[in-house]
Amino acid sequence: MFKVLIVDDEIYVVALIRKLIDWDKFDMKVEGTANDGITALNMVKEINPDLVIVDIRMPGYDGISFMDKVREFNTNVRFIVISGHKQFDYAKGAMRNNVEDYLLKPINKEELESVLGNVHKQLRELQEKEQQIQMMETELDSSKQRIREALIDNLMAGAWEELELSRQEINSKYKTDFREGRVCILCLITDMPVALQEGALDDLMLQEIRADLLKNLQDICYEVVEAVRDNRAIYLINYQKEKEEEIRRLLNKRIHVYSEQIRKFDNLFIRICAGNPCENGEEVEKSVEAMWKCILARTAFPNSRIFFSGDIKESDSLLPAIWEPEKEKFADALELLDVEAAILEIKKMYTRAFYGVEEDTLLYFKLYMKIVQEIHQYFNNIEICRETWEQYREKMKKHYILAPQSGDYSRILGREIENMTEQLNQLSDKEQSAPAIRIVKRYIRENYKDDISLSSAADKANISSVYLSRLFKKEEGINFLDYLNQCRIEEAKKLLKDVQYNILDVADETGFKNTRYFSKIFKKNVGITPSEYRKRHLGKDE
Repeated sequence: MFKVLIVDDEIYVVALIRKLIDWDKFDMKVEGTANDGITALNMVKEINPDLVIVDIRMPGYDGISFMDKVREFNTNVRFIVISGHKQFDYAKGAMRNNVEDYLLKPINKEELESVLGNVHKQLRELQEKEQQIQMMETELDSSKQRIREALIDNLMAGAWEELELSRQEINSKYKTDFREGRVCILCLITDMPVALQEGALDDLMLQEIRADLLKNLQDICYEVVEAVRDNRAIYLINYQKEKEEEIRRLLNKRIHVYSEQIRKFDNLFIRICAGNPCENGEEVEKSVEAMWKCILARTAFPNSRIFFSGDIKESDSLLPAIWEPEKEKFADALELLDVEAAILEIKKMYTRAFYGVEEDTLLYFKLYMKIVQEIHQYFNNIEICRETWEQYREKMKKHYILAPQSGDYSRILGREIENMTEQLNQLSDKEQSAPAIRIVKRYIRENYKDDISLSSAADKANISSVYLSRLFKKEEGINFLDYLNQCRIEEAKKLLKDVQYNILDVADETGFKNTRYFSKIFKKNVGITPSEYRKRHLGKDE
């Protein structure tokens, strides 16, 4: 809705214009009226109208003077001049101010509507252009922000080759303004219970906290690059060396303010994790690593605070002292798929870790990753977890980082064991074999070329040969040796289709050290000899 101001020293003229027109028809609304130039000028400043209908002669400022003064601070407003005088000089003066039209009193409704129609069209076109420009500027700002965020993402992911670029190259590539001075990376973390995360109870407050820290840093630093990821806001800052202490004081002051803001929320913490200040690209890697250590160690201190690398303490003896006494019980619980027992062992280990975090602030994380490794090794071995160790480690590390307090680690690990166990239980009847059999079958598939035996397979599954033989027959319907030979024959059939392998080579490549025995087993399983199979299938896929 476009805003209109009507200015005329004759009150009845103002009332007439106001009532004469159906303003909604032109998407306009009369926001105010005035009877003199001084009052009208103040109202223009107050309501910022899109159109002013103004009399050429009035007290205070006449129409020409009034428009000149308005143009000093507002060049967008449109004017329609009305007057009972026909003097050319007035009209000429009005046209200098980009007046849309010049109407004589008495006001003619049709004539005024025609002028308003033209003004409405112009205002709408201007509005659309401004919207387009605003959208383009927003897109450009958004694109620039994404480019700047990419610098932080690369550093957080360990893409250290970026640090080999010169300062000028980084500024050009990432649209930044880094200058001679120090660089430091900071992470503002909002740790909150799951209930708050899901309800987004304090989203606005957290946005205000992040915006406040950004603004305060920008007031001191040459450059501040920000990227918000999950529950973290990361800031890469560049500043004069002399500003070091001022920035530390700022961070301590802001964390105190934020702590007061969130006091009413239980188990909600605002934490700032700082890397080491550095003066060249080679040291940035160490700064990021120091910040990561602070992030991983933060739950050892259950309060809102700032963490610097000097707060990190490590010990090589504490983790073995906690893990070694419990590892066999934990491994047994996994093998028996006893979820409750496994979770109990995890809780026992974290209870003991609680008393050691003052000596090793990374103890919670080290224990977590040790347990994660054991979970992956077991469930990957029985082919429930298909992820590589690297993939699984990064996924579980992310869960750790997102956890707001140390008590969540046992819950995360317990839930992971439950999920893996449930996947095993949901397998189809065809694939639902004992974990030991799954280990043995995988062992055969990966080692069929070698001289493997029932005994070596039993050792791999950590069971006796007699038990494996009986279990294998029960689960698979055939004995261990027959299954081994079937796997070898399937591989032999593939190799026989390739002329670069002779029969002796095929036998050797598939674990048959005796060609005669190979031919005998092949014919028993396939119905023809290896040579006959090659003649029938050479160059063909079955």
